[in-house]
Amino acid sequence: MDIDELKRRLEARLKAGSVPEVCSRGILKSNNDEEVPYEIAIGWDLQAALDCDQLWKVFNLELLIYIQENFSGEELDKVLATLSLEDSRWEWQKKSMLLKTDEYVWFFLKAEGVPQAACLIYHPKSSQIDQSDIFYIEFLAVAPWNRDNPYKGRRFRGLGRILVDATLDHSVNTLGLVHGFSLHSLPKAEPFYRALGMQPFPAADKDTLAYYEMPRETAKELLEASL
Repeated sequence: MDIDELKRRLEARLKAGSVPEVCSRGILKSNNDEEVPYEIAIGWDLQAALDCDQLWKVFNLELLIYIQENFSGEELDKVLATLSLEDSRWEWQKKSMLLKTDEYVWFFLKAEGVPQAACLIYHPKSSQIDQSDIFYIEFLAVAPWNRDNPYKGRRFRGLGRILVDATLDHSVNTLGLVHGFSLHSLPKAEPFYRALGMQPFPAADKDTLAYYEMPRETAKELLEASL
């Protein structure tokens, strides 16, 4: 697909009224205690997807160069083991061009003029617990500078939880789904989802990705706590 076709599709989306709209706003606290406003936009956003590809990959490259120049031997191995780079090859632009039908909903958390985190959900998804209609998180990631790293430290914390709260609120109050959601987790993300109260269902695992689902009552408590 060439650039002209991309422009035509983007213009068609804009004319059809498919413009991302802000669903929530709040304040993030930076690693130096600075308060920074953020907003979460819902909807297909090609520019945001491109920003995720370009800006996030540049930071990852700078991070790896810094590590290579400052660590070696066993120390290098230990540092590399702490990094969360499992999603570094996700291509957000390609995903946004392929996954843009009504079953998919895009969320971008933006602050300081750039995407700080992104999420894509699919709905409806049949629950493994009671077969009710819930949603499924296809992809969820925070910008690499918002993860623990030895290069510049962590800029913001808690973005994954903020996005989960936003997707849950939208699914219940806008899409009319029951409380609950599911996903296949990257290995290093499993502790995060377990801490949220999600339950593993090994029978639904996919390759190396463990399947997790949040029970209805736990999801209700999570949503109430976010209000």
